[in-house]
Parts: sequence; C-alpha cells; structure tokens
Amino acid sequence: MSTLRDLPRYRGLVIISLCVLGVMISGCGKKLFPKPEGTAPPAQVKDLAAQVVPRGVELSWTSLPAAAVKGLSYSIMRSEVKWENRGCLECPAPDAMQVQKMDAASVKPAPDGKIRWLDTNVACRRAFRYQVALVDENGSFTSVSNPAIAKVYPGPVAPVNLVAVTQPQGILLQWKPVFKDIEGKDFQGANESFRVERLFGEKGWEKVSPSFVKGNSYYDQAISPELSYTYRVIPVLYIDEVYIFGEPSATVLAKGPDSMPPSPPDKVWIVPVQGGLEVQWTESDGKNSGYHVYRREGKEIIRLTATPVQHPPFVDHGAKKGLTYFYAVSAVSSQPDHKEGLLSKWTEVRNLLPE
Repeated sequence: MSTLRDLPRYRGLVIISLCVLGVMISGCGKKLFPKPEGTAPPAQVKDLAAQVVPRGVELSWTSLPAAAVKGLSYSIMRSEVKWENRGCLECPAPDAMQVQKMDAASVKPAPDGKIRWLDTNVACRRAFRYQVALVDENGSFTSVSNPAIAKVYPGPVAPVNLVAVTQPQGILLQWKPVFKDIEGKDFQGANESFRVERLFGEKGWEKVSPSFVKGNSYYDQAISPELSYTYRVIPVLYIDEVYIFGEPSATVLAKGPDSMPPSPPDKVWIVPVQGGLEVQWTESDGKNSGYHVYRREGKEIIRLTATPVQHPPFVDHGAKKGLTYFYAVSAVSSQPDHKEGLLSKWTEVRNLLPE
C-alpha cells in the first residue's frame, strides 16, 4: 500500500510524464515519432468561382487530373440563400440539391485549364450558394469544394454604335454606353466599365486588355498589319462587391494598317553586373529587326543604342553608383521602313554596385 513516503517517487513519475507529453504536443520542431504512412488525400476542387453573366451564373474551377478522379463524378450542388445573407459564405443555407452531374475524368476543360458550367435556372435579385462535390460510383461524397455565392442582379445593356477606325499604329475602337440595365433602370454615374474582346482565326474570343476599360474608347496596338479582326464590347457593372456582365455589343470588322511598328516588350528588368547594369527584356511576338534601349535620369531621356540590338541583354556601362535610373525598351520592325514602336513601361533601379 502506498504511503506518504512514496509521494516523491510518484511526483517524479508524473513530472516526467508531463514533460514527455509537453514535448510531443508543443510543436518545437523535433520529430519524436515517425508519422504513420497513410493514403493520399482525396482529390478536391479548391477554387470554385461563380460569375453572373447575361444568361445566368457561370461556375468555373480548375480541372483535376484524370488519374486522380477516375471513377468519380463532379456533382454541382446549389441552394438558395436569403437575400439579406447574400454576402455571408458561412451563414446557414437550406439543404443543397444536385443540379448537374458529369463524369470527372472525361469532361474537357477550356484552353485555360478551367471547367465551366452555366446555370440558367436563376432569377434576378436572388442569391445562390454553390459547391462542387466529387462523388464515387456508390453516390458517396469523397470531397466537397469551397462554397461560392452568386448575387444575381440585372445586367447592363450592351453599348451601341461601335465603330473601328484603322490608324497608323493600330485600330481605334469607340462606342456609346447606354447606362441602363436590362430591366430599363437608369444607373447613370454608376461604376460601369467595359471588356473589349477580339476575334481572330480559330482562337475564339479573347480579351484585348487584361483589365476593364473605363470610358468609351480603346486603342488596340497588339495586332499585325493587313490582317482583319472582329471586335465586340461587353459592359460590366460593379455592384454589391461583384461584377455583373451584360450582353455583348454588335460586332465590327476592322483591318490592321498596311504597316505598323511592333509592340514593345511586355516586361523589362535590370540585373546588376560587374561594371554596369544589365537590361533584360522579353522578346516581342512577331518579326522585328531588333530593339532600342532607353535610359531616363530625372527628366532627361537618352537612347543608349545607336543601332538596334538583336537580342537581350544590353549592358549599360555608363550607370553611376548611387543614382536611380529608369529603363525602357522599344522594338524596331523588320519591314523596309524599319519603324520603331512605342516604349515599354519604365523599370526603376538604383545602382548600388561599385563602379
């Protein structure tokens, strides 16, 4: 039978046990015991997004590898949430119902790797909560995606009077905004912008500009001479922290100028090297005879290249230590007139290396 004399011994055992337990759960970075090997986590859609478009709600998510979803199906689940809870992903929602099922291994993604599905059974001023589950052959869920809520507002009316004018350095597009939604409500002064799209060859419609366009015009210079392009403009209304897309405008056809200077490089960056600053850039698409490199110091801009440089990089040996410079690059066409295109965006660098 234990007595008070045994207390120190028990106390020591308790202290040792607590210390071992503390090390095990403290997360100190020491791996005391190897973790048991388990199966890989099940495939899961993690980037589900919902976008309100003219004909309904478009869902999109990144396609999963066919091997990871073999024998599984995508099950699109939808529930309607209260309008006052439309901004709350965590708020309780009614039980979701399956609105679409598709074989996960055979569905074909778009060129950008996304799977898209359009839900046309929606109505304005109602909110819907979506999730995409992976379901096995027995109908059991193996994983469920992140939730996405669509707030359905009436979209803006398409702009009118779209025209395209060929100019020496590209195609100028102009249109007239309507400032009304499809229900006829006037939203003059609201936060409306536009997405300009271009159609050429078999690529399908593509965005001309990565960001939305403000105003009623856009100058497209990323084209090739003497080729024909089709354009359309889609209105976009920003309301309730979401973008609502309207119907596209009527299309217009335009032809590029007979000759035009090439587009500038998309990206310019600077690498400090012994004795100077090395200017690097991404080479432009299309044929050209070379590139010119420019340096700006304060308000003074000088061209560093007497003749076009065929390929990057270019080393500026005249940069002085401790000064801040800006660099830009232009492309020169390979046509007989050797037109020089516009400058790229300026890239800032401070020269800290010894001369």
